[in-house]
Amino acid sequence: MNELKKLIPPQAIEAEEAVIGSMLIEKEAIIKLIGIIDENDFYNGKNKRIYKTIMELYIEDEAVDLLTVCNALKKKGEEDRELMKYLISLVDRVPTAANVEYYGRIIRDKSVGRKIIKIGTKTVKDVFNENEGVENILERVQDELFKISGEKRGQGFTSITKLVTPTLTKLEKLHLNPRDVSGLSTGFRDFDEKTGGLHSGELIILAARPSMGKTAFALNIAEHVGIKENKGVGIFSLEMKKEALMVRFLASVGRVNGSKLRNGRYNVEDWVKLTASASKISKSPIYIDDDSDISVIEIRGRARKLESELKVVGKKLELIIIDYIQFIKGSMGRYDTRQQEVADISRSLKGLAKDLEIPVVAISQLSRRTEERGRKDNRPQLSDLRDSGAIEQDADVVVMLYREGYYNREDLDLAKKASLIIGKQRNGPTGEIKLIFEGEYTKFSEASEEDSIN
Repeated sequence: MNELKKLIPPQAIEAEEAVIGSMLIEKEAIIKLIGIIDENDFYNGKNKRIYKTIMELYIEDEAVDLLTVCNALKKKGEEDRELMKYLISLVDRVPTAANVEYYGRIIRDKSVGRKIIKIGTKTVKDVFNENEGVENILERVQDELFKISGEKRGQGFTSITKLVTPTLTKLEKLHLNPRDVSGLSTGFRDFDEKTGGLHSGELIILAARPSMGKTAFALNIAEHVGIKENKGVGIFSLEMKKEALMVRFLASVGRVNGSKLRNGRYNVEDWVKLTASASKISKSPIYIDDDSDISVIEIRGRARKLESELKVVGKKLELIIIDYIQFIKGSMGRYDTRQQEVADISRSLKGLAKDLEIPVVAISQLSRRTEERGRKDNRPQLSDLRDSGAIEQDADVVVMLYREGYYNREDLDLAKKASLIIGKQRNGPTGEIKLIFEGEYTKFSEASEEDSIN
């Protein structure tokens, strides 16, 4: 620790001086730096104050030059008699402002390095002093590091001219192959036609009351994407163990009664189906994380790690499934209300979808209001999303599963009928899709026209 104290933190004083000099000689330099650095990225205190003053003058639409900046600094109490000389020296060192963005990125990199050192130093002290549990320290470090990585500046505006050609190319491709969905196919034709599939950067909420089959439906999508199309799928199962999910996959793919599998009462024919389906499943790039005590920050970290691991073997992570939102812990520790925590979680999951540029399907419970007296039926509504209206707000698509036979078990005709209700779609229509649920196989399939009529 003593040796570390002797080291000089990462810094780039010359780059800081070049940035300020560029801002003083050319207004365009100020514009170019917006979104790359801010005042807190400066190491030298004087340079930090000068940068902040220049930005304040620019925001107030005041002239920015040696005299105005010097006067503004003096009004703030800067009594450095050499202030004007210092500003002039900065201008003299920079013949052109052409490289200001390059200097800005250097300053930004050094700033990030100092933040990492600060986190590391505090972590070392906390571990040695045993101020808190190791698990809490680990979660805090992950959270702080993720915040640093999340501070990357946006790219800003993109000229619409640059968007024309790629958009036309995409539309032409869809026209030449109209049966293809624009997003990731779920295997459910009617749903894909209404939504265009699951799109990159989108948060899709799959909601239902308990025992409606929401996990089964999500696994059916994973089965199609991961096994049939051989695309990378990551599943976070906070409720069920990975072995239980494996049994569901075997039952669904092999069309073997799941209850028989769980109690060992399957026959020889079932075993043949099991081995055949096991062979298909084993070749698929599906990965399961069944940690039941996981925070949203850990989900983001592990998803990114899986993405990197798949790249090594020449695969791409195409889909993340999370079962389910109400079991996830928020990233900020303590919250005043559960609604605030769920809002943080849904916002982070939307951020994960955008960062990885893949669809994220998150399962959510619906509240008991669907079963309250006074309703004409138990059909779910968007207002039934449990814990937070932020889930509906952050989601690009909200679909709700409903099986009337669950409430009316005496009517055998209703036993296998199911509905997938698209309650929200940011870029498309809402509506209802008829499905068939084969509970013994934990499998949903599309209803035929005859089934839909009946």
